[in-house]
Amino acid sequence: MKLALITLNTGRLTLPSSVTGVAKSALEICRTWANERVQWGAPIGKHEAVAEKIGRMASTTFAMESISELCASLVDRGGYDIRLEAAVAKMFNTEAGWRIVDDTVQVRGGRGYETAASLAARGEEPIPVERLMRDYRINLIFEGSSEIMRLFLAREAVDFHLRLAGDLLNPKAGGAAKAKALLKAGLFYAGWYPRLWLGSGYFSSLPEFGRLATHLRFVERSCRRLARTLLYLMIKHGPKLERKQMTLFRYVDIGAELFAMSAACVRAQWLKKKGSNGEEAIELADHFCRLARRRIKVTFRTMFDNEDSHTYRLARQVLDGRHLWMESGIVGLRHALQEVAHTVAETAEGEPIHR
Repeated sequence: MKLALITLNTGRLTLPSSVTGVAKSALEICRTWANERVQWGAPIGKHEAVAEKIGRMASTTFAMESISELCASLVDRGGYDIRLEAAVAKMFNTEAGWRIVDDTVQVRGGRGYETAASLAARGEEPIPVERLMRDYRINLIFEGSSEIMRLFLAREAVDFHLRLAGDLLNPKAGGAAKAKALLKAGLFYAGWYPRLWLGSGYFSSLPEFGRLATHLRFVERSCRRLARTLLYLMIKHGPKLERKQMTLFRYVDIGAELFAMSAACVRAQWLKKKGSNGEEAIELADHFCRLARRRIKVTFRTMFDNEDSHTYRLARQVLDGRHLWMESGIVGLRHALQEVAHTVAETAEGEPIHR
């Protein structure tokens, strides 16, 4: 088991680096095309709709590389359990990279959908963007799908509280077990909870990070808020929390965004100290953090105010066959494919086909 988990960690650190390379290639493709392609009297890169994509792609790629380098440095240092960092890196980078690949197809337009062979046949540069999309998609699945990564990370967060106060939430626990858990949890939370509001570092200024300091202060406050939120969720849902997967997914998404913000800011500051494209790195980190903060704020709001229960009820209705009428009016792709497969099988066996 230990060897298997170590192997998984290795794979989960390989993927974040490889998809960062894909993101860099996609950014290069978009940068070149957005300067060359002219629409409405100007290169498409000067139009805000395309420029927004390219700016987001650039800052996100910087954050992806920052995460990869941070996790790799933890491995190089040794003696550190990187299961959580590897899972976050795999989940965040593969999903961020997928959005970048999708934007690349959009920026390239019809040429993004066209195969490289088709482009070459028409005398254009054979840039295989459509193949990039096809080949990239597996990254969100193997070495642990995005859903598995979120469940793993959520379980790690919840397990600590369950070990501490699980008997209080367990309806099958006896009175003695509940009393023991109440005493133990009361002593811990009496000190833990107040520190999440006014503990050390809450008002730190971090002047050495310059304009990135405001983002790191946001990370500090949001981490504390996230810890408090998990406690609130456990109180609200009790043992049922483990089945509230969409709620737990939001919790993990916030944590991943905060991790990415930290990695981007620290790497930008490190590059500045080295004198290696420092100001440009700070610009990229600042932009990424601005976008991440907006996403985090929205996710926090939907933690308790969402449509999860309604969505689940509707999904159960669909699975129970209550909306089959929605599937009418089509030839039926699944049936057609079954017919094709059957025909191919009969041909292979040398039997005559009468249909």
